[in-house]
Amino acid sequence: MRSTLAVTLGFCCTILLSGPMSAQSAPAKLDTLGTPFTFPAFVDGILANHPVAAQARLVADQARSDLRTAWGAFDPTVTASWDQKKFGGTQYYNYFDAELKIPLPIGADVTIAFDRTMGRYFNPDRRTEANGTFEAGISIPLGQRILTDERRNALQQARAARDAGDADRTAIVNKLLFSAAKDYGAWYESWRRRVIAQEGEALAEFRLQAVRRRVANGESAPIDTIEALLELQRREVTRFEAEASFYLSSLDVTAYLWDDAGRPAPLPADAKPVLLGIDRVGIDSTRLEELLDVATRRNPDLLKVQARIKQAEAQRLFSTQALLPLAEAKLAGLGASDSEQSFFDGERLDNNYKAGLSIKSPLLFLKETGRFASAGQRLEFQRLERDRVRREVEFDARAAIFDIFNLERLRQRQAANVRNAGLLRDAEQVRYENGESTLLILNLRERLVLDEAVKLAAVEAKVAGARAALAVATGDRTLLLKQN
Repeated sequence: MRSTLAVTLGFCCTILLSGPMSAQSAPAKLDTLGTPFTFPAFVDGILANHPVAAQARLVADQARSDLRTAWGAFDPTVTASWDQKKFGGTQYYNYFDAELKIPLPIGADVTIAFDRTMGRYFNPDRRTEANGTFEAGISIPLGQRILTDERRNALQQARAARDAGDADRTAIVNKLLFSAAKDYGAWYESWRRRVIAQEGEALAEFRLQAVRRRVANGESAPIDTIEALLELQRREVTRFEAEASFYLSSLDVTAYLWDDAGRPAPLPADAKPVLLGIDRVGIDSTRLEELLDVATRRNPDLLKVQARIKQAEAQRLFSTQALLPLAEAKLAGLGASDSEQSFFDGERLDNNYKAGLSIKSPLLFLKETGRFASAGQRLEFQRLERDRVRREVEFDARAAIFDIFNLERLRQRQAANVRNAGLLRDAEQVRYENGESTLLILNLRERLVLDEAVKLAAVEAKVAGARAALAVATGDRTLLLKQN
């Protein structure tokens, strides 16, 4: 506080002793106090360590784990069994079976098996060569499951869920950054208000001392000391309010800070917000259509709806094939393990094979037609939801883009207002020193400078929130920091 007053008092001496000076000089000097805590550094810390960001990553990782689970239905499996019976010194049977089943993405299964049967009493259809029999075959769906089946449907559902998980992660992080950006902007505004309030108080205090000297020298009326004292007290109240607001906004920003170990981290005592990284407000108007296109392709809410559409389409296809009879054909070649003839020899396979055909079909297909109709209705519902969300996304993107355009216009105009208010204040200072004006008018001019500076800070603070809104609408997080 003392260093702030010292800088400001020096500025005031220059105004009163050397004539008019730009109203921007004092804030520029006060801005050098403290250690800059940039918005990009703030965002990087949130993405790296904030629990919500970590939870968002877990959401996507869980969806990928579910996809890996779905792929498990295509995992080749090995089964083996051994069964024997021996009674009264006689071996009734000794069965050994082993099979490798390889599921194919087209719905068929390839099997390679080995069977060996020994003993005195066994089922005749299980007879094998003394050293066992090899089997290689394939089972192919002919009706249901030829287009899709349970495992392929589950895989499609899991892929869509993975896409939805990625969109969820983006949505969670973007909403976190949106909230953080707004709080950072409020922190910046409260910090600038405090700086401006400190400057105004220091100016009022210096002017009170100057007025007392003028009264003592007979250059001003004694009532001017009351005017100067009242102005000082008004600005003290403003500073108290600004410091309270700055403290509360600092707490809001601190809530986003976590260290690498996952523990809450403090905000450095001398940290100050700066607009570095978000200070350029405007966006090239030629990019409007490009940003709208990005919004309709990358908005996470829209991506989640599209993922649900994929799931509904997969379910409808699965319901469609259920309207076909369930038919499956199996064919396998057989060969002795000690045979010298080639296993795939056509002449040998003509006399050594296993074949089967199974057909099952309901007569009325009541359950199947009901499921098909329900799946089609869910798909239509999601398509309508996609159209609604796409329109909302486009409107949100347009509103965010317009807000950024408007902020640039406001910032330029408000900066001009601050400069002009400073010129009026400086001119009034000269008139006051020449005895052509009153302290009341000079104070009013100075209040205008401070008020316009506060309005400029408020406009600048909205930049972070406006960019965050555009990042949320488009799903493109780089727009939060990218300078155009």
